[in-house]
Amino acid sequence: MSTNLIAASLLQNGEALSAPAPCSRSIGEVVRAALCADIARLVAHDAAARLGEDVEGVHQARVATRRLRSNLGTFAPVLRAGPTAALHKDLRWLGRALGTVRDLDVMRDRITKDVRALDPLARGDGLALIETIDAERAVAVEALAGVLGSNRYRSLLASLAVTAVSPPFRRSAGLPAEEFLGAAIRDRYAALDAAVAALPAVAQDDELHAVRILAKPTRYAAELGADVLGSQCGRFARRVTDLCDALGDLNDGSKANHWLDQVTIAPWRAFAVGRVRAAEIGRMVEARASWPRSWARLGAAAADMAWTALDSSTRT
Repeated sequence: MSTNLIAASLLQNGEALSAPAPCSRSIGEVVRAALCADIARLVAHDAAARLGEDVEGVHQARVATRRLRSNLGTFAPVLRAGPTAALHKDLRWLGRALGTVRDLDVMRDRITKDVRALDPLARGDGLALIETIDAERAVAVEALAGVLGSNRYRSLLASLAVTAVSPPFRRSAGLPAEEFLGAAIRDRYAALDAAVAALPAVAQDDELHAVRILAKPTRYAAELGADVLGSQCGRFARRVTDLCDALGDLNDGSKANHWLDQVTIAPWRAFAVGRVRAAEIGRMVEARASWPRSWARLGAAAADMAWTALDSSTRT
């Protein structure tokens, strides 16, 4: 089946692509709507991602891929493992190709802001950094085009189309959505809380990134739960989004500094590189200062839902 036919099949299925309805009667209804929304987002941005010129198109395709993987994990108890295992593997493969381009887009945006803040005489040397990023992105876009033009990607779209129309439900998909989502979000939050409690006094960048990895599916589950569980869950979702943003800013700065360590550039441009690095470090310091506040606000939102975080002293 061609990509265009798959897209048409999905977009013509109005029932499958409908948004999650408040107070859905079963978790199966919520699952179907969530998966279809994610798949529709991926298909809608397929063309832009192929061209690679639209930064937002690549971003949205990556978001769709991430949400699909996260939601398949959250809803695993009501989905048969066999049909979803291959989807997980292929979505991870697709996400890596999209992520390579997206990470370069984020870094280019950051470093462009840093370069604009340089003294006019040093700005030209800073522009060489942006040109280097653009050259790397061109290579990544070519690789992404190969992924999106492959038989494996077409097969993935076909499998997603089947999943949208007929999710591989277990009998437990008939359980009430409210009960299932409440437990699922609480479990996601508990894992996130345990990871934060286990952090050392001065956490390393990779340790905080691991926390962000856990926060992402917590956010996606809470956003879905808000339609069923109400405004308190919506507030929880916003607070975990704030946490993701703070930790994301820190991770983006860490990646930028690592790239600056590796980039090959003329020695006489070292001053501009140093100024850009200083700006990135300053932004990382701000992110490190902000994420504990975001975490505290998230804890308050969880407490409102009777999900008070366990004191770290009670854990073994």
